[in-house]
Amino acid sequence: MARKVFISVLGAGLYGKCKYVDGDFTSQNTFFVQTATLEYLNVKQWSKDDVALFLLTDFAKRSNWDKTITQRRNNAIQQDIVYKGLEKDIEDLKLPIQIVPVDIPDGNNEAEIWDIFTKTFSELNNGDELYFDVTHAFRFLPMLILVLCNYAKFLKKVTVKSITYGNYEARNKTVEPNEAPIINLLPLTKLQDWTYAAGTYLDSGNVNKLVEMSGANYADFAEKLKETIADFHTCRGISVIESSHIKQIKVLMDSIDTSDLPPLKFVFDEIKVDFKKYDDVMNVKNGYESAKWCYKNQLYQQAITILIETVISDICISEKLDWKRRKNRDIASNALFIVANNLSEKGWLIVSNTENKDKYKADYLTMVETDPSSLDSIDEKVKYKSKYYSELVLYRQLVASERVKSLVELSTMIKDVRDDIDHAGMRDGARSFAEIETKLDEIFLKLNTIPLCS
Repeated sequence: MARKVFISVLGAGLYGKCKYVDGDFTSQNTFFVQTATLEYLNVKQWSKDDVALFLLTDFAKRSNWDKTITQRRNNAIQQDIVYKGLEKDIEDLKLPIQIVPVDIPDGNNEAEIWDIFTKTFSELNNGDELYFDVTHAFRFLPMLILVLCNYAKFLKKVTVKSITYGNYEARNKTVEPNEAPIINLLPLTKLQDWTYAAGTYLDSGNVNKLVEMSGANYADFAEKLKETIADFHTCRGISVIESSHIKQIKVLMDSIDTSDLPPLKFVFDEIKVDFKKYDDVMNVKNGYESAKWCYKNQLYQQAITILIETVISDICISEKLDWKRRKNRDIASNALFIVANNLSEKGWLIVSNTENKDKYKADYLTMVETDPSSLDSIDEKVKYKSKYYSELVLYRQLVASERVKSLVELSTMIKDVRDDIDHAGMRDGARSFAEIETKLDEIFLKLNTIPLCS
């Protein structure tokens, strides 16, 4: 079971007595916000394995900690007042937890600051739940604590359950004893976590931290984002082009409520930018945008695979062919090769993937070579007509297509790199990683010069 760890810095100042409040909670009348916060956190219900760490400079220990303290000088009124140290105050609470004073330096230079950081970090165990009181975290310490939170989350897998501040200066002076609010600062570290998670996604395309952060409030958004990114990672071209998950995430993002943590709006706005480029309905440009996304996030194999398949889809859609049908996609791919290599009609079917060794095909190719126009009058009963004539007509259509011609150079560049990547560089003339990156840069620069179909 995870250990609960309370962490507080004790100052050396003379503190005034008050009660600390939050909602229905009211603490005892105390000099020390730490006493009130331990009550606020209901530490009486914690276990003997749990810990309260008190970070003490030598001056703070002498002024405010030692249980032998019975009075202190109040310079404002020039007399001694009844006073007791925090150690005694906590002892009187009869808590079941371990009380651990941690000696720290004053923090007057960089070496002392790192000493405080290291000593605090060394007190933590893997998986601890942390509860911070930052009321007397003077000067740089609030920042140090926030940095420590992130550092410990990463290296010791801790979770931060509470960060509180007792605002003595804002106490209600019209009542006796005065009442001061306890302020919950946990949203600050939550915002920090969200910012890190969003930054990780925007910088690398890794969605795991965002999913982990989502919780109940943003579960639907996180799930759809995960599905969308999974489409990119696994090259699910049909889902991407049809906007199967993209349209859902765009709807969800427009309805996200960030009222519980208002600055999150700007975090989500950054993520939204990534999806503004996509169409909500079926559009081949979604394929191109997902290829660019993969390229930006260095998912090079996915980028090049999605890109060439999107080019083929683009041709089929432009020529009003069923872009999901394998036969049409094969012919579109072959058409790009035919135009790139300026093949004659005899060569059109040689590059086709269908029944290359069929004897009827040989007869057909002979007929094409002799007189292609004569095919229009061939008897319907000739076996090769029904088998290949419609294919020839489709090739003629695609070879003459302006869209095919506009994509030939790009497709040639793509296929060369794709073959190198897909064969893991295990072929003659394999490129280095740097050479592949250079080629990919050239490919995506070329893509940006080609008008995309709307």
